Amino acid sequence: MIENFNSVFLLIMHCLLVLLSGIYSIRSLFFPMTMVKEFNLGNNSIYIVRILGAFVSTFFLVGLYLIFRDVGPDGAWTYYSMFFVVGVVMLIYDAGFYFKLFDKNLDSKNSLIDIFISVFTILASVILISGLADKIY
Repeated sequence: MIENFNSVFLLIMHCLLVLLSGIYSIRSLFFPMTMVKEFNLGNNSIYIVRILGAFVSTFFLVGLYLIFRDVGPDGAWTYYSMFFVVGVVMLIYDAGFYFKLFDKNLDSKNSLIDIFISVFTILASVILISGLADKIY
């Protein structure tokens, strides 16, 4: 398993991304009210929270698959590239929303933790893309 990811560090980085997407998936699919209350979304948003959780669960399930498959992340450049792109888009929106550049009239809220998660997603995906370049391309 470790040899498939070139080092323990890269395996841990991959597992952290999988864990992050897994936590979000579980929260949004099975406990959407926690997110609805946290972001002050209103009960009518439960449906869309679960739909977003269904999309994110693909990152979780594919990430788990890559850990246990015989060849590890070989050929999985699109998986890590998607994490990078999603991280960049999340960072732009989360930072803009936090600093009230977007959607100023909404009662929803976010925190610096949301921005940190976006930055971590970008950094982890860049580290994994560069560290696994010999395997994923």
